[in-house]
Amino acid sequence: MRTNLPIAMRTLRTRRHWRQQDLGTRAGLSRDAVSRAERGQLDGLTVGTLARLVAALDATLVVEVRWQGADLDRLVDGRHALLQEATARRMTAAGWLVQVEVSFNHFGDRGSCDLVGWHPATRTILIAEAKSRLGNLQETLRRLDVKARLGGVIAAELNWPHPAAVARGLVLAEDRTTRRLLERHEALFAPFTTRGWAVGRWLRRPSAGGAALLWFESLPDSAHSRTTDEVRVRLGRRAG
Repeated sequence: MRTNLPIAMRTLRTRRHWRQQDLGTRAGLSRDAVSRAERGQLDGLTVGTLARLVAALDATLVVEVRWQGADLDRLVDGRHALLQEATARRMTAAGWLVQVEVSFNHFGDRGSCDLVGWHPATRTILIAEAKSRLGNLQETLRRLDVKARLGGVIAAELNWPHPAAVARGLVLAEDRTTRRLLERHEALFAPFTTRGWAVGRWLRRPSAGGAALLWFESLPDSAHSRTTDEVRVRLGRRAG
């Protein structure tokens, strides 16, 4: 439930029987900063200041970005679908059978894979995650590892033979922010040793054993003009 920030602050402070000065002291800020926040006069107050005030009340400040009302989630979801489409197209051109949004549930491990590819000649299964934006890096990589460990289970669910090799892939939308993030956290991505042009070669001729691939896909600048449903229809037709 979303609550107006000034109302939430006043309510939580009152429940603790604190004065504005008490809250300011606990947050390491002035009484004036508390008063301005509770009156909704947020100009000049940084996000960090507001976060300190809210944290002093044992609450969490969540900043939400909106674009044209509530359409931002649809825009991000549309970019994700376009990224899936680009990845599926690349894999299909290299001779893979591709399924998208593959669900699994195995002894408590449940979720869905963005893309699952099957290479008939080598009996290799590729579990790939497409990320139009990176959030929790550790959680993203952990979940990908879980899905890769379930490669044989996922293959069986799709009525594919038991794989001789399971590979995992991480596909990122091409942009400078993501590349900088990748550079800052290179140690986390070190296991992904197949990158760049090597990804295309590997997809055409998968090597024996497991592999970890990382590559970027460019999305059209007009990605926001395509609706998520339109992209999913195309993905469904291709995967089917």
